[in-house]
Formats: sequence, structure tokens, C-alpha cells
Amino acid sequence: MTLLLAVLYGLGVTIGAGIYVLVGIAAGRSGMHAPLAFVLAALVMSFSAASFAELGTRMPVSVSEAAYVEKAFNRPWLSLTMGLLVVLTATISAATISVGSAGYLGVFVDLPPQWIITLVVLSMGLVACLSTRQSVTLAGIMTLAELGGLVLIIAAGFGTGSGVVTRLPEILPEPGDVAVWVGLSGTTLIAVFAFIGFEHLVNVAEEMKNPSRRDMGKSW
Repeated sequence: MTLLLAVLYGLGVTIGAGIYVLVGIAAGRSGMHAPLAFVLAALVMSFSAASFAELGTRMPVSVSEAAYVEKAFNRPWLSLTMGLLVVLTATISAATISVGSAGYLGVFVDLPPQWIITLVVLSMGLVACLSTRQSVTLAGIMTLAELGGLVLIIAAGFGTGSGVVTRLPEILPEPGDVAVWVGLSGTTLIAVFAFIGFEHLVNVAEEMKNPSRRDMGKSW
């Protein structure tokens, strides 16, 4: 994998389809405060992202989280548990995105949701059977499509007039409005899902040309 493919893959698994599914949910829960939920979620996830960036260069292995736990605690059972949790997380994420995609594809395809979900899962399974370079290249193409869609949404928002800019102060709730802050905290937890995915980049570290980083004469 080249740097370009790695960047596209990293962006793709981070942005993913989750952002398209979650924007409506977040807006429905918190209204104009929803953007703040995404900002808070980004700040929280930045610590994990920085940790994975450091560990991914120190230990460029495909098992990532399980390997990090094994190295830190030297407990095989703990490493196995972490690996199973990663599988569980990926399963839940795939299920959520598959169900969400049925809502979008159902607009263009006249099929029952369960059939659309089945076709999405099977098609993504076939992509996973390809070689790493082929599947990552396809993921990179999909990433460009995802980014293009987000750009169009942003442009459409600004194209509605200056109302979006003038209403920016409404993003911050009143400090004493406890109910709104409680609701916003729940929306922030949901928004965290939109940032999950960057951790998968370290799983393809063994496929990269030069995943390690050399600092101050020290090679990890």
C-alpha cells in the first residue's frame, strides 16, 4: 500500500457511511445543538486517535489492539478478550451501517429493507475477499464518493442563504438548561460512532511500504 491508498483508506473507514446515518439522528435529538455534539465527540476521540497513531508506528502489526494489550500486560487471556471485543464492535458497526444504508438505497431500489441489507452485507463480503490492494483501492474510490457527497451537502447548506451563519450562536445551549445538556451528552455518545474507524488503519500496517517511523535515530 502506498501513502495515498493508506490516507484514502483511513479517511474512508473513519468517515464511512456512519456520518450519513447519524446526522439525521443527531439533529432529531438535539436540533441546532447537534453540531456541538460532533465537536465534543471529536475532542474525546482525538485522544484515542493520537494513541493509535503512536502505537501503529511502534508496533505495525495487523492484530493491533490485541497486540497492544498483550505487549502492555503480557496476559494472553486479556489479549484474546480484546480481540473478541474488536470483532463484536465491528459486527455491531457493520449491522448499524447496513440497516442505515437500506434507508438510502430504498429510495432508488424498490426492494424490502431486509433484502437490501442482505445484498449490502454480501457485496461487502465479496469485496473483503479481494486482495488487500484491490479492496483498499475500491475503498479509496468509495471514499472519494463519500467526500463528494459531504461537500455537496455543505454547499447546499450554504446555498440556502445566510441563515446558517447567523444562527451559529444557537449551537451553544444556555448554561443552566440541564435538560438540554443531558440530551446533548446522549447525542455526543451517538456522534462518537461517526468517528470510529480510524483504528482499522493500523490493521493494514503490515501491507504498507514503510509503516514505521524513525525518530532521533531510534527505530521502532
